[in-house]
Formats: sequence, C-alpha cells, structure tokens
Amino acid sequence: MQKEKRIVRRPWGRKKKDGWIIQPDELLTALKGGEIAEFGDLHVGASQLSKLIALMRFPDQELLITSNGHLEVQNIERYIKRTPTNIRTTFRQPRLKHSFRVDNKAWVPKKATITVVIKPRKFT
Repeated sequence: MQKEKRIVRRPWGRKKKDGWIIQPDELLTALKGGEIAEFGDLHVGASQLSKLIALMRFPDQELLITSNGHLEVQNIERYIKRTPTNIRTTFRQPRLKHSFRVDNKAWVPKKATITVVIKPRKFT
C-alpha cells in the first residue's frame, strides 16, 4: 500500500475579496504532477481543474480564486492605473466574465497518491 504524498506549492498571489488573485500560468505549473489539488479544506481533482484553467487564459486577465465551502474560480482583468506620480496595477471585472464553481471532492480519483497543496505567497 502506498502512502499519500503531499507537495506544497506556493504560487505568487494577491489578496482580494476573501480570495486570491493568481496568474493562470503559475497556477497551472503548481497543479502539474498532482492528482488532487487542495485549497484550504477543499479537495478537487487536479487534472480536470488544470484543463478548465487552461481554457480560461486570456491576455491581461488573471484568476480570482475563493474557497468558502466550494471552490470558485473567475477571471478578473488587470488594469494599469496611471497618476502623475506613479503607475499602479489594479483589478476590475471584465466585460466578458467567465467563472465556475466546484464542490468539495469533485473529480477526486479513488486511489490518489499525490496531493498538491496550494498556499499562495503574498505579492504586494
């Protein structure tokens, strides 16, 4: 019998609206090699989640990921705000908003051995 292996991956992210804003490419590399993805207390199948995230990649957009009883992933637009003294990056809802919501233990394989724990690092 194989023992369950846990791998902790820490992609860069920003806090917003009780969730994290993470770039899709970093999240895809974090999910690579795992069978189950763990976001807090939620467990989701990593292969199906990575396929859905690959479809949600758009230029100048990132992903807002919240987990409160279920995993919710939606796209959010990166906007560069220019003032006379500095240039800042902000986020706002895009015109074409895509999102999906996944319940706990969705797409989880019966015999999973590798769990990828996603804990974002704070990027300020």
